[in-house]
Amino acid sequence: MLQSGQHIENYRIDGVIGEGGMGTIYRATDVNLMRPVAIKVMHGDLADDPAFQERFLHEARAAARLDHPSIVRIYHFGREGGLLYIVMELVDGLSLGAYLRQLAKLNQVVRLEETLSLIAQAADALGYAHRHGVIHRDVKPDNILVKRIDAAVRPGDPPLLAMVTDFGLAKLHEVEGDATAGMMMGTLPYMSPEQVLNLPIDGRSDIYSLGVVLYQLVTGKLPLNIRTPESAVYAHQYESIVAPRMVHAGVPPAIEAVIIRALARRPENRYQSAEELAADLRRAATALGGQEAEVFAAETDSTIVSMVTEFPTPARRLEWSMQPREIRGEGICRVELFNNAPTPQTINLMLETPEGGLYADSAQKQITLVPGQKGIVDFYLLPMKQSLIGRKRRWPFVMQVAPTPLQGDGIQSIEGAVISTPRVPVWLALLFLALFLLVCGLTLWLLVSLPIVDSLLSLL
Repeated sequence: MLQSGQHIENYRIDGVIGEGGMGTIYRATDVNLMRPVAIKVMHGDLADDPAFQERFLHEARAAARLDHPSIVRIYHFGREGGLLYIVMELVDGLSLGAYLRQLAKLNQVVRLEETLSLIAQAADALGYAHRHGVIHRDVKPDNILVKRIDAAVRPGDPPLLAMVTDFGLAKLHEVEGDATAGMMMGTLPYMSPEQVLNLPIDGRSDIYSLGVVLYQLVTGKLPLNIRTPESAVYAHQYESIVAPRMVHAGVPPAIEAVIIRALARRPENRYQSAEELAADLRRAATALGGQEAEVFAAETDSTIVSMVTEFPTPARRLEWSMQPREIRGEGICRVELFNNAPTPQTINLMLETPEGGLYADSAQKQITLVPGQKGIVDFYLLPMKQSLIGRKRRWPFVMQVAPTPLQGDGIQSIEGAVISTPRVPVWLALLFLALFLLVCGLTLWLLVSLPIVDSLLSLL
């Protein structure tokens, strides 16, 4: 795990955004251009695999060529110090997956017109990528980011923008000539039948996956109950998808028809391009009358909310850093915090000394920050004992930060150390001892060499 303040080339790590199956995503700053970026650093076992490295570079080059408003841009990718990483645009928003989890928790459903607009934008992005020979392979809510914008992309649309990320990265798990090449690549509930059954795939596979996301947003449920690879194989061969209006009676027939076509088991029965899906979604949104929207709201036990105004944005990670990481002798360890959540946060800072031997002015401190506020907390540290002669001693400590209410990231921690330097280093003590012995030897030699000493010795 990289720590705040570390650098990868010209990128300074500022904090952790999240972690996935292939790597950790960090918030960072391009110190040359002074712009915020997101960096996905692959796990070490993958980065050390030559076959994975080759595929990573191939897929990164393909994804970097994509330039679309609804696709997260890739700025750079490379290898340094054993790290394999990709630098992306930092989107000021949350994933659709985070919204869906919040909706389920609060028993809420997004307004229908907002859902149709967001999925149409994601379909635009997929259609553009497919035309450029890139298949996503892992379309799911966590790979669709949603941000609020000042003005709508199209007249009549809500001021929301869907942005698709992680293009082609699911393919990285494949290894040519390896027995694992036939493994399922993707996220089980959102995978198309051809993915699950290990059949050739094209852009229509992404259309199916986006159809699952649309079904989930409209009904609050997944179309198939898939939990294991075995259940996925069985469901895609023998089970039928429950019609959306059977789950939520208020779903307009035109929208149900779009969902059913997107989720057709056979690719030839689906939309043949993502642009077709986007066009039908926009036609359905245009034809959506006030009465249909009222019926959609009335026929559900859930609360209808808007991502633009009413929907509460889940609190994002508290950003913080600690400087310096190493204190020489004694000094102040400064913790800088920034609350980028939409609600006030009370942060508990706890200092632990795994090996003991350190004095601190306090083992625990607390600070409360309003949204957008920065704060500083200082801890004074020094070793309890400092040796007169010896080697340097490293006294480790761990700084833990726990926001209240506790965020999804949990308690975060950073390690540091106090370096205790002896008053007299070993080399200097040995030098003094050598000089003392030398002086003693010279003194004895001089005494023995004097004539009066010889006379006294002869008398004895």
